[in-house]
Amino acid sequence: MALEKMDRAGYEHVSFLKGGLEAWRGAGYDLEGDSTDQQDDPQTKVSLPDGQYTVDSGASQVEWAGRNPNTRHIGTVDIAEGVIDIKGGTITGRVGIDMNTIHNINLEGDELQPVLEAHLRSDDFFFTKMFPKATFTIKEANRIEPGWLTAPNYHVKGELKLRGFSADLEFDATVALIDNGSLAMETHFDIDRTCWNVIYGSTRFFEHLGMHKVFDLLSFQIRMIAVR
Repeated sequence: MALEKMDRAGYEHVSFLKGGLEAWRGAGYDLEGDSTDQQDDPQTKVSLPDGQYTVDSGASQVEWAGRNPNTRHIGTVDIAEGVIDIKGGTITGRVGIDMNTIHNINLEGDELQPVLEAHLRSDDFFFTKMFPKATFTIKEANRIEPGWLTAPNYHVKGELKLRGFSADLEFDATVALIDNGSLAMETHFDIDRTCWNVIYGSTRFFEHLGMHKVFDLLSFQIRMIAVR
């Protein structure tokens, strides 16, 4: 790709070193610079060292989106705490979510914003007075071979406890180590909220809803950072 870009840019004397530095080194040719005897890490596949990691709540973010026939609402909710364990490349752990931090973004500055947030915290939806915390337990997360760093590389199996109900939850995630040795996990997925008895506005449970219909699927986009 670099050769093709240079060719398109008008460079005339461009050559391709077949096999790259690895082939050069294998042929016995000299290299200059530091640590020339060491093989370069191609940094293409995920490899996670064993250890325990503590979730950094301030650096992590959960974004949500809910919809009805007329509009879409988006917002955030905070991760309260969490612990991630890695052993032999397998991930387990537990993450707690503070449901009282449900925040709407798209109505920022509108007088309806606090109304919507109060409704989401009410017993119509997440009933945070009775159930202030949701918990996701990672039962097992294993590498999706070959484990490309920039693609979904772990399949996560777990259980989400929400509003007093527990249900299985599976999704794919992209996991990587960042510069300071912390663990970064990125994922996005949908859940059927009715599996956790959040049934307000669902035509599977109610008739004659009129303008109060709410789609059953909720979308989540999550970035979680955990420090070793």
